Amino acid sequence: MFLFEFVSRNNKNNRMVLSYPLPYLLLLPMLENMFLFTGQETYLLDKELFRRKEWFLQKFWPDSIFSFALDNLDIAQIKQAIYSSGLFTTKKLIIVNGLPQDAITKFDEEKTQQLQLFIDSLIKMEGKIPTDSLLVFVSSTPDKRLKLYKFLEKNATVKIFDQLKNNDLESFVKRELIGCSIDRSMIQYFLTKVGSDLYRIWFECDKLKTRTTIKQQKTIDEAMIDMIVFGQVEINSFLLLKTLFTDKIKAIHVLETIHHGGAERNQFAGMLYRALKFYIFMVDLDESGVTDSKDISSFLKMNPWQVKNEYAKISVLKANKKNIEKFYSWLIELDTGIKTWKFPDTYFWLGIKKMINEIH
Repeated sequence: MFLFEFVSRNNKNNRMVLSYPLPYLLLLPMLENMFLFTGQETYLLDKELFRRKEWFLQKFWPDSIFSFALDNLDIAQIKQAIYSSGLFTTKKLIIVNGLPQDAITKFDEEKTQQLQLFIDSLIKMEGKIPTDSLLVFVSSTPDKRLKLYKFLEKNATVKIFDQLKNNDLESFVKRELIGCSIDRSMIQYFLTKVGSDLYRIWFECDKLKTRTTIKQQKTIDEAMIDMIVFGQVEINSFLLLKTLFTDKIKAIHVLETIHHGGAERNQFAGMLYRALKFYIFMVDLDESGVTDSKDISSFLKMNPWQVKNEYAKISVLKANKKNIEKFYSWLIELDTGIKTWKFPDTYFWLGIKKMINEIH
């Protein structure tokens, strides 16, 4: 007997996935072979899609899977995949990425008309498609005002992939670092550095596992995390400094994006300090004849990938050595002024913006 998943919104997380036998499912007011995968945690969403694809590959071979994305959204081919009979397979998995559309994506007039006809026809038929077709719409941030979204929300099986938080994030890190020794305080330190995006967490965990294998050191401590892991706040600080000496307007735009993205002031200031000191030391080493990025990363105990990327622009950094030192001094004055109540803490972002404008 086939089991299908039904989403109930009764628990504290606003959703719950249950399995029902097919006869019972027929009594439920939803389409048994139409799904909407949505939510901003794309790692979990992609893993679920991969799981379903693998199952279909094992049962019905590659000819059973059809996948469409926004850049090849051919409505005629989608309709053919859904409604035509397969020559070499009894079941079909049709994945349509990008529908329902988000609030930003727009199509040209011809494709918009074709899409609207397809949606109108699907709704008119009450979503009934051949029983050998399993149709999955995939949209991380759909526009909930659209007719297709409203129809799917009411009639299809909706799977929501929310971003993990707190204990769930810790559990994810533990699973990814199985076989390694890492205590809770180090997991928290790691997450503070990396953020909550699971693709980033997975990638950085993989780097840590590789390090423990190479060094035959099972325990992951703060020193290893600082050496190997490239944090999101670090990325933001280096992204700002990357444009600081070449394009002030872009640098200010980057700063505003970081600010409005909810960056924590003290953490961002700390990473700016670290990035500026790194630039100063790297320039000094280069001027002293140390020009190999591996040697520099060894001297500074820094992430090798990070050093390699930043050293690629050493000529720009050397030309702006005095500006880097000046920006570092201004940052100290700004931070000290806030901590001694000379400036309100809300002045931080405006102060950084003024510093950018004053750089020559």
